[in-house]
Amino acid sequence: MDLKKTITNIESELSRLEQQKVQESAMLEVLPARYEVNMRAFSERMPDVFSFFEKYKPASPFQFFCNENGIPNILWLDEKVSIYGQNPFLEAQEQIDDVIENSILQSVDFAPQWYIDGQIHIKYNNEISKLKQKSDLDGLHLKDALTMDIPLSIMYGIGLGYQLGYLYERCKIRNLFAFEPDLDVFYASLFCFDWHALFEYMERESLSLHLFIGVDEQLLAADMMEALHRKGAFWSASYFSFCHYRSPKIDNLIYKVETEFYLLRTGWGFFDDNVYALAHSHTHLQDGTPFLKCNRDLRLSADIPVFVVGNGPSLDQTIEFIAEHQNKAIIIACGTAVSALYKAGITPDIYVAVERTKSSADFLHILNAGDFLKDCAFLSVDVIHPECKTFFRRTGLAFKPNEPMYKLLSSRLGGRFDFDTIEYSNPFVGNTGLNYAALLGFKDVYLFGIDNGYKSADKHHSTLSLYYNEKQEAKYHQDLNDTFPAAGNFGGEVLINHLFGLSIHNMACVLKDYPDVHCVNSSDGAYIEGAVAKRAQAISFKFDIINKSQVVDELLDNYFQPFDLSLVDFKLALNIPLFNQVLNKFREDWRDVARDYNDVQVMMQRHHDYLLYLLSSYEAHFYRMLIGSVNYFYANIITLMIALVNKDDGYFEQQLESAITLLDQFFADAEKIYADVFERHDTTYFVGLDVFK
Repeated sequence: MDLKKTITNIESELSRLEQQKVQESAMLEVLPARYEVNMRAFSERMPDVFSFFEKYKPASPFQFFCNENGIPNILWLDEKVSIYGQNPFLEAQEQIDDVIENSILQSVDFAPQWYIDGQIHIKYNNEISKLKQKSDLDGLHLKDALTMDIPLSIMYGIGLGYQLGYLYERCKIRNLFAFEPDLDVFYASLFCFDWHALFEYMERESLSLHLFIGVDEQLLAADMMEALHRKGAFWSASYFSFCHYRSPKIDNLIYKVETEFYLLRTGWGFFDDNVYALAHSHTHLQDGTPFLKCNRDLRLSADIPVFVVGNGPSLDQTIEFIAEHQNKAIIIACGTAVSALYKAGITPDIYVAVERTKSSADFLHILNAGDFLKDCAFLSVDVIHPECKTFFRRTGLAFKPNEPMYKLLSSRLGGRFDFDTIEYSNPFVGNTGLNYAALLGFKDVYLFGIDNGYKSADKHHSTLSLYYNEKQEAKYHQDLNDTFPAAGNFGGEVLINHLFGLSIHNMACVLKDYPDVHCVNSSDGAYIEGAVAKRAQAISFKFDIINKSQVVDELLDNYFQPFDLSLVDFKLALNIPLFNQVLNKFREDWRDVARDYNDVQVMMQRHHDYLLYLLSSYEAHFYRMLIGSVNYFYANIITLMIALVNKDDGYFEQQLESAITLLDQFFADAEKIYADVFERHDTTYFVGLDVFK
């Protein structure tokens, strides 16, 4: 045994421990002061975070400690485990180096879409899409795009925050979504990391940070959408994500965010759709069509069951149950499901539709069942094509809250606007049917043919419907290339696409908002959270026969009323001169902005902030008219710039200039269209309807 060496080692360890003791003593003096500075910063910039943590008591006991390097760390006292090892700074730096080196930018590809002549949004967006090569976006490494600001990053786990400093040293992220499910960990970061300095840096550079702390997984998608739409949904065009530390909570969070991220890129709307919305809604108001009131006595329907019938393939399995019990329940036929019910000899009590284009009315012409439809009432949304009303004995409408007419009226009338909205009518008519069932006060809801997914390419709708010929052969096979698996209602999996995913999400939201609704899902499709999965043959249906037309008439008489036209001067409310000023401001900014990645992104944020300001003004409908197309165009231009990031400057400027010219033409055309927007009903026949002939 080398006694001298042993003594030297002991002395060295004692020296290290003494140094660690000195550092810990100094650390314990610094941490409370840093906490106070950070809390003042949060009180100014994120007051909700400040309020929550001002008197916070950790759920799990921990203590701060440091090694001789003086870097604060925490030790969980129950598990005797620390967050970091010997050198937290080095760990954080090495992690960020690895993130920069190996991360791939996930960029959306805006492939050209089919469009109808006269619709300017898709026309010009398609042309911008053609300016880039998809191959330039595929597999693009973050390290190769650091010359431009990165639109969005998602960080799973904040830890003590040390990685944030190294992250912003290496790249500039315009919008950071940071998730920390562990409240204790974030609380500890308030003592360890200099949040105040980070806020000051981000303020100087006009960067955005959104913290998701103690995340409720059930509200995650809604929280993300709200946060992104506050900054601009177009920032989701390109992003990278990384995990700071692992835990069961973090792993669940990653799965939830990555599987639901597509919801952030769904349902933005676009200008031409909003033009139809204003024109159709204006006509309904002028016609005196009744709209859903805010104040209504929901006891009228509380004890009556309702069947919400969609046109999914599993409707065939339940059609006999519907026929057997049709006199004991109100039947809501959703869109093309009415053709299957017609063939089965089942008369619905209510028909619902949601699509604003003329195709909604043309489908009813093709069905050629005038006497059959005249026995139904029609419930829909304010943007529906006015011709649809002519097929039915009575009509009731509800305002869609994210459409321009609702904003035009509610922003001006305030408390005098006493009409309700239908929050979750999209993306499919089945969503409209379920949301109406809840709005009308039904407590016992049964879903049939609401499949929200596919099991095979030839089974996409009920074989009784117009999608199939007399031999019950499919008139077309569904393309399943863009589908992915989701949980089945009766176990197993079904194939869904992004729109089905949004539909499932929105149905779950309806059932969450109406907890007193008992919803039975008898559809052999996708699982819907909040609904009870039960096959039709297992349902014990013990209700009495009802006078269905009387029930429907009572609902329409008591729940709907026309709008008082004397309250608003619609032509004046359009404020065409100010709308033109907004468009001209955007056009001037695009003409003047430097042809530079980052200058363009700063201007995009400024434009979004203009629109967001208008949302809280009398001209809130301007926001609704423009925000969808602005999101799509700006997202498309962001991905164009990313695709060009490694091209020479001359080619970059040439392609960007072409995109700006196309966008300018869109704004110019939008100005002309808005000038007589109330006259611009959809008049186009959609050739896709020929499948029903």
